[in-house]
Amino acid sequence: MVPPAPTRADSEAVARRKRGTHPYDYTPGDDLRFADAGIGGTLRVLHGPGSGMGVPAGVRCTVEVTATDGEVLDECHEGKLGKEHRLHDTGAGDRVTVTVRGGFDEGEQLTASRTVRLTGDLADVVRIGVGPAWHLVVAIDTGDEDPREHSPSSDSWGAGARLRGARQE
Repeated sequence: MVPPAPTRADSEAVARRKRGTHPYDYTPGDDLRFADAGIGGTLRVLHGPGSGMGVPAGVRCTVEVTATDGEVLDECHEGKLGKEHRLHDTGAGDRVTVTVRGGFDEGEQLTASRTVRLTGDLADVVRIGVGPAWHLVVAIDTGDEDPREHSPSSDSWGAGARLRGARQE
């Protein structure tokens, strides 16, 4: 017996979940889609601290990911609300170098760089960043700090990245 052709209603019933109020909210199903994409990991720019982690509010941040041969795999910057970047052309076991450049308004820029090994397991997380309040940005990202209590300033800012599917070398 041949099953009937799926209808539009059937397709909508199994379609990807509707976006929440925050585009950076993702589900375990999103993790499966990332893993099935044949990539070694994902990257997200983080900056703040504050409730609008995707809104720069004076914080500047550029993140560059390079392969061991020097090829640039991804380059991203502040202002993309919750954009999770797939690290295309990578796989589990690859080593990449992540370089973060950050600053506040037109002030001095700080730089940090770290080499990590991609695992392909999105539960493995590495964060790298700069700035006097980077620890607060990390605490907000992990859910350990309430973002509403903070806002970036020239004395209190942080800029960096979260890599999922990576372990520190």
